Amino acid sequence: MQHVLETSGLWFSYRRQGSEPTAILKGVNLHVDEGELVAIKGPSGSGKSTLLYILSGLLGPYDGRVSLLGKDLADFSEPELAAIRNRHIGFVFQQFYLLPKLNLLQNILIPGQYRGAEFTEGDEALVERARAIARKIDLGDRLNHYPNQLSGGQQQRVAIARALLNDPSIILADEPTGSLDTANSEQILRILRQSVDEGRSALIITHDSEVASRCDRVISFRDGVIEEDKKPAKRPSTRREDKPTPPPRRLKPWETVEHFFQACIALVPSATRNLMHNKGRSVLTMMGIVIGIAAILSMLTIGKFTEKKILESYAELGVNTLAVYGYPNWDLKATDKVPSMFQAFDWEKDISHLDKTFPQIERATPMMVSWDNRANFGGKSIESEVRVMGVTADGLEIMNRKLAMGTGFTPVHVQQRMAVCIIGHEIFQRLFSTTNPIGQIIHVTQRETSYGCKVLGVLKAQTTNKEWNKPNLQIITPFTYFQTTSDPWSSRIRELAFQIQAGSDIERVGKGIKAFFERRYGKSGRFIVGSDSVLLAQMKKFLNLFTLLLGMIALVSVAVGGIGITNMMLVSISERLKEIGVRKAFGATNFSIWLQYLLESVIICSVGGLVGIVVGFAVYELAIYGASQVIKSLKFEWVFDWTAIAVSFLSIVGVGILSGIIPAMKAERLEVIEALRSE
Repeated sequence: MQHVLETSGLWFSYRRQGSEPTAILKGVNLHVDEGELVAIKGPSGSGKSTLLYILSGLLGPYDGRVSLLGKDLADFSEPELAAIRNRHIGFVFQQFYLLPKLNLLQNILIPGQYRGAEFTEGDEALVERARAIARKIDLGDRLNHYPNQLSGGQQQRVAIARALLNDPSIILADEPTGSLDTANSEQILRILRQSVDEGRSALIITHDSEVASRCDRVISFRDGVIEEDKKPAKRPSTRREDKPTPPPRRLKPWETVEHFFQACIALVPSATRNLMHNKGRSVLTMMGIVIGIAAILSMLTIGKFTEKKILESYAELGVNTLAVYGYPNWDLKATDKVPSMFQAFDWEKDISHLDKTFPQIERATPMMVSWDNRANFGGKSIESEVRVMGVTADGLEIMNRKLAMGTGFTPVHVQQRMAVCIIGHEIFQRLFSTTNPIGQIIHVTQRETSYGCKVLGVLKAQTTNKEWNKPNLQIITPFTYFQTTSDPWSSRIRELAFQIQAGSDIERVGKGIKAFFERRYGKSGRFIVGSDSVLLAQMKKFLNLFTLLLGMIALVSVAVGGIGITNMMLVSISERLKEIGVRKAFGATNFSIWLQYLLESVIICSVGGLVGIVVGFAVYELAIYGASQVIKSLKFEWVFDWTAIAVSFLSIVGVGILSGIIPAMKAERLEVIEALRSE
């Protein structure tokens, strides 16, 4: 007959820091056969409970050999030992160790949580088996009762039902009748005997000689050694089909991933239930995450929204324009080889097709200026203050100039070199105070040259800190007409203005255009890029820094919430030490304990984070609406910043994991004996 459980030369010593090891077990040799009920008797402190924990693989290291169903427990890893406890060993504790927050049925189902893919806590077959066992021990009508609603005998019966759930090969019972009266003790022994008669084995620790006399064998234990082993007069005839122990093996990578997700799914109900049992504390802890995530989403979104609106306002002021200057290189050496000599820009050759190379260019115009001009009409004149400019039909839009009356000129005016112009607001006031200027001919004199142009429109007044530019004393003409009326030096194009698409990197485009002309003309020209892009770049940096600072402030809020979760989880561990010990005794691996506490952290953070996203969305939309009521130029709009939402989700996951790691590591490192004896 095969030995279900066997030890050979088993030695065990407690090793306390700063003292010599104390031998608890001294060469113990024992065995338990199939269908056998064995009692171990002995005084307190003789090592009986220590032996029980070693037999289940919960305590080590030890010297000697411990085997279950012919397999040496030393050959198994920690997860495999947990699987053996789950499938082949059923624990019955003297103090019952029922979890007070679980009802009778949930307590019985604890071992089923750790059977991997075969069962989950809500599996109907497993639940039905638990109900059947409860009916068998006369507790079928109390499945929804909690431990504090049961008597001591009833609680011990629940503990036995829990041990029987996974149909173990052997039951290990530590003083199962020690705290019960005679009637309840008799009922517990009857259940254990019935279990053995069904083919299981049982090893019980007892001080009661009456209980021991009801067993098939009695082993007397004292000071860590067996004093006497009374064998039965006849062997039990009941046998049961062996359940082979799982062979030691490493999981393949895909099996590891599959096992991880199966474990997560199996543990979610338990993790959620634990959080629900402390609703007030969970909600208060969750508030830190709600505030933190709401702050991240709202601050990042408002920061980006503010940046967008400020940059749009800058674009309206012409900040998205780029000026390029080109001059002949008077220091060019005779030995310098150049692809082509540069004197001035050629509109057709250099500019008109430049947008093919730089698609960011929306519009382009020459910027040709003559100074110290005189303008007169109807006997009135303006002396030496007028600025005449030559541009394309897009020039007004590029310069962000608006018309007060009339129209601008068209590409046809430019192509035909027509004598038309648009005058500044001050010229209109000083020369046409009582006359409609549209269609009138204004005369312009520069040095000895005089010419006329037909007024098409009047510009709105413009203020500027560049008074030398005198925008209200400008006369703007088609650049082709400007070239026909100016001297040879002034008629050359040396300055260009480009309007760049909104959102483009103006500084980068400017460098690209400069490099383009340097490749074309080599050292024969000097090319300078000047614009407000530097100001814009600095503004972008400031706004990005502003948004980053807002995000950092929000992250501090999330970090505080994460610390709150960590503290709550650490407190929870100190309150649930017994639960951790019970779960490990019934097959929970260190990994599953670690995962359960991590899941609790992730769940509370996920729920709080999702609420925080909703709150954050409401906060920043209300902020935008309030701003639109105060700033009339700002229109309310629904804003969805996917970057901010993504950062919020990453923060939820990150904080959930990080805040749960330390508590989870503390929980998984707890020894079963330490956990059970802590309460």
